[in-house]
Amino acid sequence: MRRSAVALLAVALVLLWRPVLYPGSRAALLLLDAYSPTLLGTNVAALITPEPRATETRETFGGVEMRVSWWRPGWGDRHPALMIVNGATPVGNDNLATRQFGTSLARAGYLVMLPELPFLREGRLDPDGPRIVDAAFASLRALPETADLPVGVFAASAGAGVALSAAGSEPAVGRADHLTVLGGYFDIDTYVASVAGNAQRTDRGLVGWEPSDEVKERLPPAVIAAMGDERDREVVRSAFASAGYESALSRLRDLSPRGRAVFDRLSPSAVWSSVAPPVFWLHDPDDGYEPLAEAYAAQAAPRSGRFVLIVPRLVQHAEVAAATKGQDPFVLAGELVRLLGFTLEVLRSAG
Repeated sequence: MRRSAVALLAVALVLLWRPVLYPGSRAALLLLDAYSPTLLGTNVAALITPEPRATETRETFGGVEMRVSWWRPGWGDRHPALMIVNGATPVGNDNLATRQFGTSLARAGYLVMLPELPFLREGRLDPDGPRIVDAAFASLRALPETADLPVGVFAASAGAGVALSAAGSEPAVGRADHLTVLGGYFDIDTYVASVAGNAQRTDRGLVGWEPSDEVKERLPPAVIAAMGDERDREVVRSAFASAGYESALSRLRDLSPRGRAVFDRLSPSAVWSSVAPPVFWLHDPDDGYEPLAEAYAAQAAPRSGRFVLIVPRLVQHAEVAAATKGQDPFVLAGELVRLLGFTLEVLRSAG
């Protein structure tokens, strides 16, 4: 009887290893690396995994030279990979939260690539951005150490909009094994309207939304500069200066075909039905950079691919562990379980 039980246990472990236990262990390492320093006072993941290997290179993608940061696990030569597309942070690859996340992913067994996309660092909306992102991803996919292994994208904030647009319009990201989004916008029109009107559209109609000071300062000039002529720039100025959400949307309808093409090039909504990889979307419910309504709009839009949305209280925009302080222990435990389940789903696709 005992031998039979042991044999059954061994068979169960073998059967569950790839779909549950292996990604589960990686998910646990990710969350330990993110949250254990805050909750336990020590990084448990660092105690049980070798230090990742971090390097810096200069690469050219889509004709644009840029800095690239890399993290590789402290063991082995071949690993599934992730490319991080950062938000529009002025410090680029020196953003501490992004660097910590790269380290966390490498501890969990992933080769991580972080291209410092110049237009995002400079706070520009570049219609050529999706093509440049695609070229960077193609180079990661072509590495010998990622051959025949899953390769995906993790994109945050403004970078998420560019990456999702690339997934629906470009060949390499369009064949990614998975896309994970933190924050992000779905449609430039509604994003502009939300910033202009301090509101977001929900299933209850328009509700108030307060954009961050950084968004109010940086988004208007970025959208205006992306326009190719003065008439369209004036249309965008008038939209941001309008009295409300609906007024801003109405004014954006006056964009010329050329201006509309720029908006469509940078809006995942314009190519959403063509986004084939599974999309996993996290969004801070109190996000002041992109309204939560953008995530719900993506969830509701017609598309045949898999879409998973989670709205966790433990993620504040790009600061993963910022919301742990002062939380009720039972609430905190429940949120961590939700994040673990979500991370497990992502890592099943990530290999």
